[in-house]
Amino acid sequence: MTPICRTPITHPSAWTSRELGSRNAITRQLNSSELAAIDRLLERTRDQPPQSVRREDADQPALVALAQEVRETIMHGRGVILLSGLDPAVYGEEQLERIYWALGTHLGDAAVQSHSGDRLGRVERDDTNPVSRGYRSSGELSMHTDSYEVVGLQCIRQAASGGQSALVSGLAIHNAILEERPDLLEPLYEGYYLAIPEARLSSKPVTDDKVPIFCYVDGLVSCMYAGSFMREAARLKGVDMPAKLAEAIAYFSKTAERDDLALRFMLEPGEILFWHNFTNLHSRTEFENDDTHKRLLLRLWLTPEHGRPHAPEFRIRGDAYKRVYQEHQLTGAA
Repeated sequence: MTPICRTPITHPSAWTSRELGSRNAITRQLNSSELAAIDRLLERTRDQPPQSVRREDADQPALVALAQEVRETIMHGRGVILLSGLDPAVYGEEQLERIYWALGTHLGDAAVQSHSGDRLGRVERDDTNPVSRGYRSSGELSMHTDSYEVVGLQCIRQAASGGQSALVSGLAIHNAILEERPDLLEPLYEGYYLAIPEARLSSKPVTDDKVPIFCYVDGLVSCMYAGSFMREAARLKGVDMPAKLAEAIAYFSKTAERDDLALRFMLEPGEILFWHNFTNLHSRTEFENDDTHKRLLLRLWLTPEHGRPHAPEFRIRGDAYKRVYQEHQLTGAA
């Protein structure tokens, strides 16, 4: 029988926007010592492509301490941190990418994000997007989780309008459902099959196994949610989603958008947001570019050492991207 947490979660990672008040509560300003260390990193690695920078290249004591603080916050604290203080007037786009990648090397191994094998995803509008990946569109993205344990976003450029980010604690959602509709927890812990957009062009468009939305492992609740992937899986399988699960998903989605739970804010150019993907969901409003304002964020999917205990089915999403990339390589070679 699937274990279900039946008591309220009181850990700091079960935060609510009502408690935090504003983005200031998650913001960590870089100090002068850290900025000086970043400048030394840039000088040391200036002849390397940004994504060839290794952890040992970013061994400045101030950067190591910063990365340890970020990891502690993500893995054992609130689960989210926003780093501010990189001035785009001082650092160019290539330098911002280099700094971001270097910090990521201290937090985990960068994962493949698409069939092309990129490990630093470009979150921007791409009208040639062949599989309608949400992060390559300008449309609204409702609350969801990504595919790996730690996620990072760095803002390079804002849009002319729109593109507001939001986060919500999956554990706070769990608390709300436990209090208001505990009968819906069982289907959420059972979960459903997923049709991952990029996998729809592969040998396995729908997952073989169900992926739980909530899991309870070693006393910790974790969350993985992609409502559109589940609905598409039901469509591709030619079946109706179980009625109780459909009700639970609808209630989950509605709860995730509540203003007393979700924290909404704009990412400013140069800012870096890291969060634990199994304790937080994120979303984005629709945006519009113009000739001089073309929104661009850079995304990292990271696998940390000694990560959070979670259901093994959570790895199915990441494994799908690995398989799609491998199949694409074979097809290209052929």
